[in-house]
Amino acid sequence: MLVLAGAVVFASSIGAVAGCLSLNGDGELGGGGIGAGSTPSPSTGAGLGTPEATASPSPSATREAPTGTETTKTTTTTTTRPPQDSGPRIHWFRITQKPQCPQGTSEYPVEGVPVVLEWKVTGVEQVTISVDGPGVYGTYPAEGSETFTFSCGGAADGETVKHTYLLKTVGGEPVRSKQLTATATAHEITQV
Repeated sequence: MLVLAGAVVFASSIGAVAGCLSLNGDGELGGGGIGAGSTPSPSTGAGLGTPEATASPSPSATREAPTGTETTKTTTTTTTRPPQDSGPRIHWFRITQKPQCPQGTSEYPVEGVPVVLEWKVTGVEQVTISVDGPGVYGTYPAEGSETFTFSCGGAADGETVKHTYLLKTVGGEPVRSKQLTATATAHEITQV
């Protein structure tokens, strides 16, 4: 900025000196009563050693963004979630081993496979599990697994056998529950 202002003052000084040193009609240097051997007038201030020039204020520096650039605007969004339900929460209640009904022959029987259930509940210390109805089969810790025999008795060959399992939380409000249904196909045991 300082160098630019100095350049403007220097250019103005050169123009002032050039205007003072013009030739008159006799071929002598003239202009402002200054000739060879003359002394500059202090009142006019138009001498060779002290040119009177004022520098205009330097233009303010402005920077324009190059064309073709894009401005990126970042928007922040705040998401408000509804409060979590208080009280017990069933994270899972699931079948980890599918049951199978007995099969084979009387001489070479293949035993049935029991159903295995597992669960995880928070907010309580115990749960109950009911099998095929509202009656409680047993009380268990809030996280665990249990093996249940899977009865296929009385079912015809090829019939689908179903048993339901209901888990309910004990203590804490509200009471939470979840029901599962396990199925298996019945097989006729051939007598030999």
